[in-house]
Amino acid sequence: MSPLTTRLSVAALAMALGGTLLVQTPASAARSAPPAPSAVSPAAAAPTDFRYVIFFPKHVRRGGSLVYTVKVSNRKARGQHYVALVGDFSSRFRKIKVISKPRSVKCSVKRRDLSCWITSLDKGDSTTVRIRAWAGSRRGVATVRFGVIVTTDAKADIDKLRKEIRRPVKVSTRIR
Repeated sequence: MSPLTTRLSVAALAMALGGTLLVQTPASAARSAPPAPSAVSPAAAAPTDFRYVIFFPKHVRRGGSLVYTVKVSNRKARGQHYVALVGDFSSRFRKIKVISKPRSVKCSVKRRDLSCWITSLDKGDSTTVRIRAWAGSRRGVATVRFGVIVTTDAKADIDKLRKEIRRPVKVSTRIR
């Protein structure tokens, strides 16, 4: 499938699901106009209040590293909110590490599962988390499923919230 038909089919699917879906590489984001972030279906707020966008590379050499940049923003919801950002990395990855995050974000990586707890995301605030993942030595497609869920409970359990994520965003990178 050509890149244009892939983008058009993803856009049609996103509109059918009731939101906008944007997953771009940094190179294509630089060529185009500023992107509209993808919609998230949060638990405590309206679906358009919180948005997240993911930047990732399309290709990587075997054994190379990939950097995923996830930006979460609170556009309209008033009051203090907490966001659970989770990532499920496929078996094509051999190591995952969080390389950049604000102090208010607590992240943990267990095997190939990423969990980040973003505290105090008030109206108009946004935060960015950067994750580096090392690809394995075999050719193929490496996929990651990212999901975000919002709550107002400061003591919520991330493992329980992980089960409530309805529409995670799946991103794929070809290993050459």
